[in-house]
Amino acid sequence: MKHRSKFLVIVDDSEELGVAVRFASKRAASTKGGIVLLKIIEHHDPQHWQSVEEIILQEARDEAQEKLKKWSKFINDLTGITPELCVKEGIASEKIIEVLEEDDAVRFLVLAASSGEKPGPLVTLLAGQKSGKLPVPIVIVPQELSDESIDDLASRAE
Repeated sequence: MKHRSKFLVIVDDSEELGVAVRFASKRAASTKGGIVLLKIIEHHDPQHWQSVEEIILQEARDEAQEKLKKWSKFINDLTGITPELCVKEGIASEKIIEVLEEDDAVRFLVLAASSGEKPGPLVTLLAGQKSGKLPVPIVIVPQELSDESIDDLASRAE
């Protein structure tokens, strides 16, 4: 059975996120695919005060939804595509793998590499330690690419 291929983008606070979003958006548009935006709320240390933890988590959920809506609007304005929005709570690498395993229409994980000395925590983790556990290829887009270069790379060759 033929699937509509989807591109998964992890929404975080990195400067390079826009590059990954643009590439995934343009590539999805050129291949008649879809986009899944995933925001992960990581739990760093357990709280001893249940009510305080719930307030913190609810604020994080609200913030996650706002970020997803912002990027969803950007994608829709750019390409007309309305992405699927997903929020997961837990360890980033585990939640990314979980989403990839749950949705077999997701065919690519799109990340952007920082222009600094290190490519960024997600690229380091997923293209390194966890790369053998991923059920799909990773597309890593360099942060320094111009919008024109990204649009050209993401377009379908005739």
